[in-house]
Amino acid sequence: MTDAPSRQDDDLAYLKRLAVAGRGEPAPFLLLIAVFGGAYGFALLAILAGVMIEGLPKPGSPVEGPISNFVGRWAIITSHLAFFGTLIWTAWRTLGPNRVRLSRTASATWSASFVALIVTYIVFRIYTRDEPFTDAVHTSPVMLSIILVLWGAAWWITALSSDRRWLFLVAVGSFAAAGGLAWSRLESPIALPIICASLIFLAFVPAVLLIREKRR
Repeated sequence: MTDAPSRQDDDLAYLKRLAVAGRGEPAPFLLLIAVFGGAYGFALLAILAGVMIEGLPKPGSPVEGPISNFVGRWAIITSHLAFFGTLIWTAWRTLGPNRVRLSRTASATWSASFVALIVTYIVFRIYTRDEPFTDAVHTSPVMLSIILVLWGAAWWITALSSDRRWLFLVAVGSFAAAGGLAWSRLESPIALPIICASLIFLAFVPAVLLIREKRR
């Protein structure tokens, strides 16, 4: 006679855990992601506009045009200020009394991606510890590509777990950008546009859309 109520209690507890796991934002730090992608993405876009006006530099040569240097300097400074200001605000919201609640799936997904990113960075630093500085250009694109792959994997899981199918476009775009960046090796003129597009369309846009969706 006691088995049936016990099973019912277990079933109710299981359903409660599922409900709690699904609550909260689908991804962490949406405002920080939006500011990071938007600030640096549009800063690079401004630099690209200056480069197009002045003409592309020779392969292997730095950007030396006055417009590009002026726009780039102030755009990057503004981006740093916006990002670190938002970072402080995000830390306060995360550690403060009214911290933003994440779903259990989102916490697992994004924390695993972050840990994987740190481990990958450490592994690359160990592997290239004796690499000459002039050879760094050959390993940097691989590191950036891995970041984009982990970014895409996190959005892929988020799309499935939160039933937001449009996030698959962000995931697939991240995988495509990872391949394009690896192919360019940061030496091709298309490398900077790929990074710029990744910041705007794979970070800024999805974060803004999710923030607007939350406020409805």
